[in-house]
Amino acid sequence: MYRGASLYLESGSKSKTSEETNRFVYILCAVVCVLIPLSLRTVLPNEAELEIDVKSWVTSEDSHSLTSRHTLTGSQFNQSYNGFQYKCQPSICSRQENVVFIKTHKTGGTTVQSIMYRYGYIRDLSFVIRRTNEKNGHFRHMELTKDSPKKMFLPLLDTGTCSFRGYNMSAIHVVHNWEIFESFMNPGTKYITILRDPVFQLRSAFVFFSLYKGVRGITIENKLLNYMRGNSWKWQVYGKNSQSKDLGLKTEYFEDEAKIKLFINQLDIELDLVLIHEYFDESVVLLARELCWNLEDVVFTIENNRSNHKPNLDSELLDSIRKFNHADVLLYDHFNQTFWKRIEQQGPMFWRDLEEFRKLQNKTMYKCFNSSTIPEDYVSGHNISDYCDRYTGGLYLFKNVYKRQHKTC
Repeated sequence: MYRGASLYLESGSKSKTSEETNRFVYILCAVVCVLIPLSLRTVLPNEAELEIDVKSWVTSEDSHSLTSRHTLTGSQFNQSYNGFQYKCQPSICSRQENVVFIKTHKTGGTTVQSIMYRYGYIRDLSFVIRRTNEKNGHFRHMELTKDSPKKMFLPLLDTGTCSFRGYNMSAIHVVHNWEIFESFMNPGTKYITILRDPVFQLRSAFVFFSLYKGVRGITIENKLLNYMRGNSWKWQVYGKNSQSKDLGLKTEYFEDEAKIKLFINQLDIELDLVLIHEYFDESVVLLARELCWNLEDVVFTIENNRSNHKPNLDSELLDSIRKFNHADVLLYDHFNQTFWKRIEQQGPMFWRDLEEFRKLQNKTMYKCFNSSTIPEDYVSGHNISDYCDRYTGGLYLFKNVYKRQHKTC
């Protein structure tokens, strides 16, 4: 999951002053990366979990199916001191503008999507968008092939011709398939997704997608229990193990422990970063660091935050959901562990960034809306500056992206 960095040494003679400066920086790096984390170590939720040997999940007959996209190596620290940037494993941080965000259902993905659309729209980047879906551009569970771009996508932006190879970004609902995406995305694309605790994700989806319709029961809690005991989920796409399904796990493998673990192992290789819904601020700061973006690039407003009545979760319902969503539970638990390990490996500067981000987030919201949330009567593009309009939501941004990228081919 974590990439090692390459050390680039400048050739040629160096002055004595330069040598002394470099020696000081590396000594400081050692202090920060070894001594300070030990003394300032923060106890984090779900950290210090058992190390997972991914090779043990792969049987001899399945091992050939693993895609070796990048080597899973040590993590990097990114610190600064008096203007000097250094890493324990030195590397060059370059802004990433080629990103696939696999949008999972009812996980906070619309908010992340808005961040992507805002960033890409400002910089004239080309998005993967379904040509015939002017509402939101989603494919959802339609199967993509290498021929899909020409048949189904909007062409690249301003190439002079109708080109369908070399997209910068994707931020739609589409089933993850790394090999297919690699056939039409730009080289070096980063792959990102977001996960949510499967208990609360199903509770939200059950109401939002009206999965309770036709299910026996007087209360919403009774209906949810009966839904999980029945078979109606087999004909629905947003119920059982929805997050695993969005990320490519076939329905027939929902009860196959070995296949589920192999699936998670494959995602570990293919995905560059997995965000966690329950720790959204930490997630977007980690996103900014992964993509070498500014903190202002990831300021957000809450999207699709519904106040509908949701089932109360007693112990019986909690246990039932975790058993029902077994694949999602394994998926979430694994990437929740790696998420906190990833943060711990960032070093103390991560927490300073997080504090700075929260100040910036609050400052932006009050500058634009005099509130920590968008007023209900606010209409995008009508009564506030263009700067503030960019923070109002994915649908407004999507319409602008679609209109600019749409042309007849």
